[in-house]
Amino acid sequence: MTTTGIDLRQRIEEIQLALASLFETPKTPASSSYDEGDIVYLQLSWVVESTRDTTLDARCVVTLRLRREQVERYAALETAKRLTVQERLRMVVRRRFEEEQDPPALQRACSIELAVDDALFDVPDDPY
Repeated sequence: MTTTGIDLRQRIEEIQLALASLFETPKTPASSSYDEGDIVYLQLSWVVESTRDTTLDARCVVTLRLRREQVERYAALETAKRLTVQERLRMVVRRRFEEEQDPPALQRACSIELAVDDALFDVPDDPY
């Protein structure tokens, strides 16, 4: 199944929205995406500690690296399967963040990057 550029952008936004509520933050998280040919980067940034001067806010950033084939594969899935992939992705990001961050370190900015595994998109059909 071939998907159009509009479909891919919509599906990328779906993933961004699913990730946006992953971490508690005193301010609205920011998300962005950019495409470098065969690689699509999704980035989520949220405030961990806020100050009166917002330029001094401590932020964390998660950057996901997906291959274009993975995004197309996700876009071709039916809604229920996309929701499963979103939840899996949330769990992977949360686990990776917790593995790499020590709670006291959250007083400072933090950053992680992860390449998304193909297995994340393997969603079997429900048996009837």
